[in-house]
Amino acid sequence: MIQIKEITDKVVWEKFNLVSANANFLQSWAWGEFQKSLNRSIYRLGVFRDKKLVGISLINEERAKLASFLYCPGGPVFTTWDKEILGSWLSRIAKIAKEIDSAFLRIDPRIITDSNQALLKRFSFVSAPEYTQPQCTATIDLTKSKEELRHNLRDSTRYNINAGERRGVKVREGEPEEIEVFLDLLKETAGRKALTLPKEASYHRKQFDTLAKEGLMRLFIAETTSQPLSAALLVGYGGTAYYLHAANSMQQKDLRASYPLVWHTILETKKMGNKKFDFWGVAPSDDPKHSWAGVTSFKLSFGAERICFSPPLDLAYKKSYQLSRIIEIWRKPARRILRFGR
Repeated sequence: MIQIKEITDKVVWEKFNLVSANANFLQSWAWGEFQKSLNRSIYRLGVFRDKKLVGISLINEERAKLASFLYCPGGPVFTTWDKEILGSWLSRIAKIAKEIDSAFLRIDPRIITDSNQALLKRFSFVSAPEYTQPQCTATIDLTKSKEELRHNLRDSTRYNINAGERRGVKVREGEPEEIEVFLDLLKETAGRKALTLPKEASYHRKQFDTLAKEGLMRLFIAETTSQPLSAALLVGYGGTAYYLHAANSMQQKDLRASYPLVWHTILETKKMGNKKFDFWGVAPSDDPKHSWAGVTSFKLSFGAERICFSPPLDLAYKKSYQLSRIIEIWRKPARRILRFGR
């Protein structure tokens, strides 16, 4: 017998998510708290088979001018995908969608096997017109020794790390109140690269405040004695350190402070016991014309390996979904938003 119940116990939720094969911070309890801080409705649903928890799904409501929808980032997380579990779960989601007038459901489990893909298609899911999270990422195996990690750096990267340190670039962990340092650098970066910041003015501040309070997010700053030059926000969850956001100043750019910054965070997160370092977003290929070509080359230069994910899938509830889909496809080439995770 399958039952769908709302989970209100953080311990129960985290215990299940952290031991799942694809544990990720987008389905963490803390990520749900962050969504609530943005005044979004969230639903923490548990799937029970014969009273045993076999699946969880954090779902938040995404409000848009054309069509609001339900989004399940990095999920759902099921121990087993089968017709009975998926059908029961979708029945509950359909009721929620009707209550709040959502046009469609978008799921984003990141890795979908061929058999699960076939199952989802039988329930009328279609590929979403664009990726909500990065299509590809690059990861580093932190179980390797420091010497191995250094050996895997490109020669130019190793040189830039050493040169920056020799010329006075220091990297340290920032205090909570220093989030403003990161936000100032982020505004500069967005303006320089013609990126659009999230419509929620306090998006990154609320994200840091919420996740740092839960012990998931840390701020790192690379600086000289005169000023901060680069900063990054990292999330640690389930044995993986995610290099979620980074920003740089054009001041003293010859010091290439981002190189010592990344190297320091790799070593620090390794010391903390993480098994993997995830750069959270690279281009799907080495195409030099891709808008992420530069940042992709930078990330791969640290010895990272590229991994690409399955596209998210949509299940329509209303006819307005088709118009929403067309517009999403139309605006896709020009859309460069400095936010992932939603």
